[in-house]
Amino acid sequence: MFPVELKNINIEDISLEIDVIKKIPEEIARDNCLIALKMEENKLFIAVDKVPSFTLIEELKFILGKELKFFRTSRKVIFKLINKYYCKQNLDHALKDIKLKESIPELITNPLQDKYKFQGSPVIKAANYIIDKAIDERASDLHIEPFENSVTIRMRVDGIMREYIKIPKSIYPLLCTRIKIMSELDIAEKRIPQDGKIKYVKQNLNYDLRVSTLPTIYGEKVVLRILYRDENIKNMATLGFSKEDEEKIKRMLCCDHGILLAVGPTGSGKSTTLYSLLNNINRCEKNIISIEDPVEYTLEGINQVNVNTKIGFNFAEGLRSILRQDPDVIMVGEIRDEETAHIAIRAAVTGHLVLSTLHTNNPLESVIRLQDMGVPEYFIEDALVGVICQRLVRKICTYCKSRYVPSLQEVKELNLSSNCYLYKGKGCSKCGHTGYKGRTVVYQIVSSEDIRRQYRKNDKINFKDGIKKSNTISLRQKCIELIKSGITTYEELLRLNLSDDYPH
Repeated sequence: MFPVELKNINIEDISLEIDVIKKIPEEIARDNCLIALKMEENKLFIAVDKVPSFTLIEELKFILGKELKFFRTSRKVIFKLINKYYCKQNLDHALKDIKLKESIPELITNPLQDKYKFQGSPVIKAANYIIDKAIDERASDLHIEPFENSVTIRMRVDGIMREYIKIPKSIYPLLCTRIKIMSELDIAEKRIPQDGKIKYVKQNLNYDLRVSTLPTIYGEKVVLRILYRDENIKNMATLGFSKEDEEKIKRMLCCDHGILLAVGPTGSGKSTTLYSLLNNINRCEKNIISIEDPVEYTLEGINQVNVNTKIGFNFAEGLRSILRQDPDVIMVGEIRDEETAHIAIRAAVTGHLVLSTLHTNNPLESVIRLQDMGVPEYFIEDALVGVICQRLVRKICTYCKSRYVPSLQEVKELNLSSNCYLYKGKGCSKCGHTGYKGRTVVYQIVSSEDIRRQYRKNDKINFKDGIKKSNTISLRQKCIELIKSGITTYEELLRLNLSDDYPH
C-alpha cells in the first residue's frame, strides 16, 4: 500500500496521450474520478481526487496488468479531462447506434416528453456529446454543416474555425431534428431560416445556446452560439489592458455625462469590455440600466433588458423607455440605426453616462459613422468622452511556447535588434496543436482629453483632426508590443492586417 497522503500533481504540466488515457475504460474513470496520465516502462501513472480503495487498485491491476502509481489532483480537473478525451469515442459509438436503431418518427412521437422517454437515445447522446465538446473547448460557436456526401462539424475557438469531426449524411436529419426539438423550432419547416434558443445544463453549470438554421442546397445548416452564463466578468487587467490605460478608462467612467464607445468588427470583444466597465462602476448609489441583444451575462444590481424585435421592442424603443426610469448610466448593446444614435447622443449631453458599441475600425471612423447617421459634429464633440478601439489576438500556448530567431522580414517590420528572439507555439494537446491558447485584447484609446490637448497646440484644427493627431498608441503598435513581449506572434499581426494610418 501507499501512504494516506498522495503527492499532488499539476496535470497541466503533462502532455497527455489519448492511447494511454483509453487504457482505463470510461465507466471506471467516471465512477471513480480518475484518469491515466502517462506510461513509463511497465508503470502507469494515474491521477485521482482521493486515496483509492484496495478493491479499486486490485481491479485496475487485473484490467491493466501494470504497476500503478497514484497522484492527487482536483476532481474538477479530472472530469474536465474525462469529458475532453472520451467524448469523441462516445460520439463515434452513438453515431453507429443511430444507424442501427434510430428513426425520426420514434424521436418525435412525443417531443414534450422526450427528455424523459429518450434520454438514452443514441441521437440524444450524439447531440449532447457534440455540444459538450464545444463547451469543453470553450468554443464561441458550433457549426453543423451538410455537404453533398457528409456533414462537417466545426467549432470557432479563439476566433478561428476548427474542424472537429465528419459524420455520415444519412444521420444528419436525425441530429438536426433533435437540435430543433431542443430549441423549440418547427421541425417540419426546412425551407426558411429559423432562430431559437436552448437552456443547456452541463455538470450543474448553465449555458444559453442561440440556435440559427439556414436552408442550403444540401440541407439545413445549424449554428449554435454558446453563451457561458457562469463565467465571471473579467476585470480590465485580465482582458489585457495595462495599468496606465485602465486608469485612463476609469477617469472616463468618472464623468457624470457623455458617451464612451467600444468599437471594432464583430467578434473583437466589445461587449466583454463593456461588461467589464459596467462591473467597475456598479455601485448601489448608481441606477444602471442596459438594453442588449441578447443579455450575455447577468450582473447583480444592474437592470438588464432584452431587445425583442418580434414585438417591435428595438434598441431605440427600449432606450426611450429607459430614459423615463431615472438612469445614471445606460448601456446600449449596439448603435445600429439613426434613431438609436440620436437618442443615445441626446441622452449623453443631458446628464447621463452612456456606454455603447459601434462596428467601425478606428476612432475616427466612429465619428464619421455617427455623422452618417445624421448626428451633428458639434453634438458628437460635446458628448464624446472617449473611444476604445480594439481587436482580439490569440495568445501563444504557454505549454509549447518556444523561442526562435526572427526572419529578416520580421526584423524589418517589427524594428527588432539583431540579437532579439521571438516566440511561437509548437502545438500540443493543450492547445489543440494550434500553438495558441486563449486571447488578449489589442487596443487604442482616444479620450476627450487627448483631443483637447491637440486643440491647445493648434486652435485651428477641427474635431476629426484632433482625433487623427491624438498621438495615442495605434492598434499595430500595441500588437507589436505584445509580439516583443512573447504574448502573441507575427502571424497574428498579419492576420489582423493592422495599419498605423487613418484614412484621409
